[in-house]
Amino acid sequence: MLFPTLRTLAALTLLACLTLTGCAHVQPPVALGPEFWDAKEQTIGVATTAVPPPGLALTGNQGWLDLAVNNGMNSSLRGNVEKWQVNDLNTLPDVIVAKLKAKGYKAKRINEPVNLSVYKETTFREGYIARDLSSIKATYGVDRLLLINVMATGATRSYYGMIPTSVPMAQVSGQAMVADLTDNKLLWFKPFATLQAAQGEWDEPTYANLTNAFYQAMDSSRQQLIAPFEQ
Repeated sequence: MLFPTLRTLAALTLLACLTLTGCAHVQPPVALGPEFWDAKEQTIGVATTAVPPPGLALTGNQGWLDLAVNNGMNSSLRGNVEKWQVNDLNTLPDVIVAKLKAKGYKAKRINEPVNLSVYKETTFREGYIARDLSSIKATYGVDRLLLINVMATGATRSYYGMIPTSVPMAQVSGQAMVADLTDNKLLWFKPFATLQAAQGEWDEPTYANLTNAFYQAMDSSRQQLIAPFEQ
């Protein structure tokens, strides 16, 4: 089952790279560098997009009938996945704000989720967000936006027709970035995609092992996004 798992992870990572750049372009990661760290006079707003509720994604080569049958076979699993909680992702900006303030930076939490779709699309330029986020500067009184864009939470399982080609895997994926609101330049861009297998049987009656895997995946994603601000 290793190959389907790696293929799914690669697809999630690619999706995270494409979201703000359009179907034809891939924005490579951008490391946090002196342009960010040397500007302590800049006010940094820290926010998330609306974190999607956990769901079950059935991927792979499936026709309509296959998908209908596979959805029915996974109804119990889906019901369990949809009960998982994502509070630790919603509170992530508070942790990052505290880390930045401890280092002497001016940082503030933006409480409202940022809806990227309301901002005008712009022509793709590598190293820049393909959305004009400049109005956020006046709206919230910030110079830079540190945004956590969570794109998928829950579990994923791949199929070929009606035949499963992987066990369900817990997943959390998305992208994190810092944008200069003067010109939408990316000072940091980090796609993240965490897949976590259940330790032990995944399909016991309460799905406890898969549930634990999801919270491990969520914690791993949190640590990936917090770590750059602890250095």
